[in-house]
Order: sequence, then structure tokens, then C-alpha cells
Amino acid sequence: MITTFQNKRISTVITVLPTREIDFADEMQNYGYSELKMKKLKKIMGYDKRRAAMPGETVSEYAEYGIQNLFDNNIIAPEEVGGIIVTTTSPDYFMPPISNLIQGHFDLSKECVCFDISQACSGYSVGLCYAMMTLEHLSGKKVLLISGDMMTFKIGQRDRASRPIIGDAVTISVVENTDNASTIYCALKNKGQDAMSIVIPAGGTRMPITPETSVETQDDEGNWRSPEHFFMEGDLVFNFAINETPAMIEELLNASGKQVEDIDYFICHQPNPFMLKKMAEKIGVTQDRLPNDIVPKYGNSNSATIPVTLCEHYREMFDGKKQLTLCLASFGAGLSLGGLVMDMPELDYCQIINYPHRS
Repeated sequence: MITTFQNKRISTVITVLPTREIDFADEMQNYGYSELKMKKLKKIMGYDKRRAAMPGETVSEYAEYGIQNLFDNNIIAPEEVGGIIVTTTSPDYFMPPISNLIQGHFDLSKECVCFDISQACSGYSVGLCYAMMTLEHLSGKKVLLISGDMMTFKIGQRDRASRPIIGDAVTISVVENTDNASTIYCALKNKGQDAMSIVIPAGGTRMPITPETSVETQDDEGNWRSPEHFFMEGDLVFNFAINETPAMIEELLNASGKQVEDIDYFICHQPNPFMLKKMAEKIGVTQDRLPNDIVPKYGNSNSATIPVTLCEHYREMFDGKKQLTLCLASFGAGLSLGGLVMDMPELDYCQIINYPHRS
């Protein structure tokens, strides 16, 4: 699906990161790697630092902390919020939805539209499309798009494939109507035939949690996991992402009448630097136009990586510029793809803040 939106913009992006930082070297005893192998993986895959929430911390807590920051800094007023959309695979509860918890926490208007979307890596692209659709029916109001996950709680401690790169983060974007904005082009695609290639098997109604589902076993690659942990068929997902994402981007560019050279930056979901280097080659852009450094600094935070990248590189990207032409692209669980081509004026506010862990 490709669709367009008129007179919409992202006006604010804020990232809330756990203060707790974990170093890859500090967990080497969990993986059984030699020092030489550790150095090689650190260089190729970008294993280094990552941010991890403390046990018991939730997406709603991080979102409320970030939203309070926006209220305190007069970036948006509570009465301006007409919708709350949450994209996550880390719900606080099966019910109620996180969006309703946040609406209640701030005592926002009863007319505030609230809904959660179960999306992982493509969550930000999907969420932006839903935010813009919602704005078609909200005159004079703005939408808070909350994207983020607490995936570190779902990774086995001895999972050498996933644990070194997975981090936690929650982001809040303010999406609003505006006059005279250029057309935004949006694409959403899915390949549900391979949906089980990225999965957490236990925890839903198909496989409820039992004492047996917590038992870890070792696979042929030396990873220890239980059915309650995240699992990915790496080769299948890599091939899907590296082939289908450039094709989606080409389709978006054709629809928008733009060429690759017209895009200032390609802001992609960040699974690891290796994949993004290959992605840049496939698209035909230089590395400086497709940032790939988020995982070594903060980890792969699932639906949050695109807004985390925007916050991390905002000042250098907008240095001396009032507007950029961006292509946002995401890929992952589902299997799903999402992308947007848009002109982005300077943001009203763009920050990374740390969440103060409870003592």
C-alpha cells in the first residue's frame, strides 16, 4: 500500500533512554567467546554498549516521563492532545492498553483518541501513518505517537545472537496538522507467510507460560533460549530486509517523483551496523547519508530506533538547514515493511533524556 498525506508534520521527537548502560565486554562470560572472537564481533556487528531498563520498569512509565518533560518545557499543552497512539510489543498488561493508562495518568480529555498497535521494528512507520490518518479527523489537536520497547526482558542471558545488541528505549513524537506542508508518501507492506521467523513463542493464548516454557535449551549455534525468549531466523530476515527494503524505497521514490540523490538522509531501523552498511550499498548511497551507529551506542530498541536516530543526529543533520528531505524505512517482525518520504522542517524540540531508575 502506498498512500499520501497532506499538511501534516512531525514537530517534536524526544527519546527516553534507560540510564543503565551495559558493556558487551562485561557479559563475555555468558557467551563463551574467545577474546579474539569478541573483538571481531565488536568490529563487524557493532557489539559495544546498550541501554537496559531495570526489572519492573514499563513503557508507560518512560512515556509518561517524556511527556511530562514536553509539558514542563511548554512544547505541547495537555489540552492540545487529541490522540495517543502506542506502537510496542512490550505492553504493561494484556489489558488495559498503554494509551489509556497514559490518558488517565495526565487526566486528558475524555475525547482523546487512544489505541495501541502491536508492532515491533516497523512500529514507527506504521504509527506515523496511523497518526496522520487520525489527524484527518482532529481539528486543532495533535497526536502523541509513542514508540518503544523493553525487549531486554525477553532475551536469554546466554543468547549470543541477540542479547549483545538488544536495548530498551521509548520515544514520543508530536504529529500535527499544519498549513502548506508538502505531500508525505507512505508505504506499508507485509509478508505474513514468514511471520514466525521472528517470534516469542510463549506468553499468549496459543502457548501459555508454564514452568516448562521457562526451561532453556541450547541450539546448534550455542545460543541458550526458552520458549519465553525472542527468536529470529537470521538469514531469512536478513535476506528479506536487504532485498525488500530497497525495492520499497524505490517504489516510494517513484511515487514521489524523487531520485536517490534528492534525499538528504535515509533514516532506517537499526538492527546492526553490518546490515545497514549492506543496505546503503544496495540503495546506492554513501554511509554518511544512512546513519548506522545507534546499536553500538544504545542497542537495537525495536520500534524506537528511527526516532532515536533522529534525536542522535538531529543537530548535525540540520546544521545550517531549515528543512530536510528524508526517507524513513523500517523492516522486521511480521514480516513487515514501512517507509515514508517526506520533507521535514526544523523540529520545535528534539532531545535525548535519561530515565531516572527507581532506587
